[in-house]
Amino acid sequence: MTLTVVGLGPGAGRDLTGRARDAIESADLVVGYTAYIDLIREEFPDKEMQSTGMRREVDRCRMAVEAAAGGKNVAVVCSGDSGVYGMAGLIYEVARAYPPIDIQVVPGITAA
Repeated sequence: MTLTVVGLGPGAGRDLTGRARDAIESADLVVGYTAYIDLIREEFPDKEMQSTGMRREVDRCRMAVEAAAGGKNVAVVCSGDSGVYGMAGLIYEVARAYPPIDIQVVPGITAA
C-alpha cells in the first residue's frame, strides 16, 4: 500500500493544503507526534490514529512503515513542510530495512 508523509503546515484546520487533507482522508491509519495528532483529531474523528511522544521519531517511522508493508494506507503527519524539517527523510531511511512500499511526500505550508 501507500505511505504518505504529510506536512500539516503551521497548524491544522485552514492551514492544511488540499493535498494534505486528501492524504489524511484516504489513509487507513494516521501516525504522528502526539501534539500533531491532537491538532487534527477533531477534523478526522473516524480515523485510526497512533502517536508517540517527543524524541520517538524513529519509532513512529517504523510503526508507519510496518503498517504500510502490512497493507494499510498510512499518513505520517508532521508540522510545517514534511520535506524540509519533517519526517520524509527519516521515512525513506527507515523504509530501506523493509519490503518496498510506495512512499509519497505531500509538503505543507512552511512556517518560515
